[in-house]
Amino acid sequence: MIQEKKSIGIVLSGGKSSRMGTEKGLVKWQSKALIEYSVNCLNSICNDIVISSNNEDYNYLNLPVIKDEIANCGPIGGIYSCMKNFQADYYFVISCDVPNVPTELFKDLLKNIGEADLIYAVDNKGKKQPLVAIYKRSCFSIIKAELLNGNYKMMKLIDKIKHKEYLVTRDLKYYHDNILTNANSPEDLKKL
Repeated sequence: MIQEKKSIGIVLSGGKSSRMGTEKGLVKWQSKALIEYSVNCLNSICNDIVISSNNEDYNYLNLPVIKDEIANCGPIGGIYSCMKNFQADYYFVISCDVPNVPTELFKDLLKNIGEADLIYAVDNKGKKQPLVAIYKRSCFSIIKAELLNGNYKMMKLIDKIKHKEYLVTRDLKYYHDNILTNANSPEDLKKL
């Protein structure tokens, strides 16, 4: 009998939100807080969802809110803290500021991960999206080593992990122009 793999959804909402001017994940867009779109994206495909944030305002979602164990090291720190606190085979990672990512994209990432330890979306301009990605448990030791060595750059991290890219192209049934667009500022929100 094949044992079912456990998956944890990690919604990253630990950034400084300096361009937004207020806590980004709590900003309303089409009557919902941005973070709720990311939570909804993963809700039906993960065993559990956790929020990576140092802000207790996210407690209203009734999900575990995991603080960074190592401060000021960006998304890599949030991913590390959540992986350390929750055991799973797969970690579905999404940032709180990409409200148009559909669940189907994560289903495709999972279908295509194969022998890789990480698979992430790449937009049609070639921009890598390591915060719309699936990380296997096997990534944990590399993430930990990078953090402890003071290497906080996501692009450098992905180069150290056996990874695959998943190109998000117009021929996908669920494609639309703003599928991977993130909202870092009030101006960005208007363009979604």
